[in-house]
Amino acid sequence: MKASLLRITMLGLVATGRVCCAQQAPPAIAVSTASAAPMVTAPLVADDSLAAAVGTSYLDKTIRGFGRAEILGPDGKTHFVWIPVNLMGFSKYLPFHRHEEDLKRFGREPFSIDVDKVQSIKVNGLYQEHMVLNGKRKHLIAKCLVNGPVELFNYTEMPQPLLAPVAGVAGATVMGTAGLSAPGLSGFPDRQWFLRRPGEELVKVGRGDFVAQMTAYFHDDPELLSALNAGQLHYRDMVKIVQGYNEYRTRPAAR
Repeated sequence: MKASLLRITMLGLVATGRVCCAQQAPPAIAVSTASAAPMVTAPLVADDSLAAAVGTSYLDKTIRGFGRAEILGPDGKTHFVWIPVNLMGFSKYLPFHRHEEDLKRFGREPFSIDVDKVQSIKVNGLYQEHMVLNGKRKHLIAKCLVNGPVELFNYTEMPQPLLAPVAGVAGATVMGTAGLSAPGLSGFPDRQWFLRRPGEELVKVGRGDFVAQMTAYFHDDPELLSALNAGQLHYRDMVKIVQGYNEYRTRPAAR
């Protein structure tokens, strides 16, 4: 069933940063029916590596996979709505329900807001932020996995189901593996990592120049540099890398 999706109309600009606001009643939100777009619903749970990094407690206070979120919009105001709770982040559109009772109504489709109109999200202990590189929005919202001297953000694009034609049945398809490691999937999760030091801009972690980039970024940690140059740490190990560096920087003897 294809449903028309509505966007929140939010105007204005707000500087990049975190804003903590007290709980309050949901403000009135203007909604526009123009330029409706198909909703992109994110997975409700993360793959094992991300779940291992933060646990699964963020799923405790959910209704049908949705949690009550505090969203900072570009109008500088905080809005409270219900959104899908996941570790993957959001790209293009963020689905939402205005009220808890809407989640319990059979067949009620969520509204949708362009992620460019979302500055940050707090939901069930998770902090997510719109990624801005060199002053340009990347049109995705990523999860902050690690806090400390260096923050680590992640956005993960999950593989799509792979459909194969059924022999002898015109127009029929079936979900298959096509020789891939994950049944019914068209590939592996595509992770994007982002780093940030206090007072500095976001930095996207590259794949091709990974060792050189990380060696320069974490140049003051000799143990980490040794592991990187020995090929013991890779792109997929960013949580371990940043956690290890932050531990080194917070040691009493660290300089």
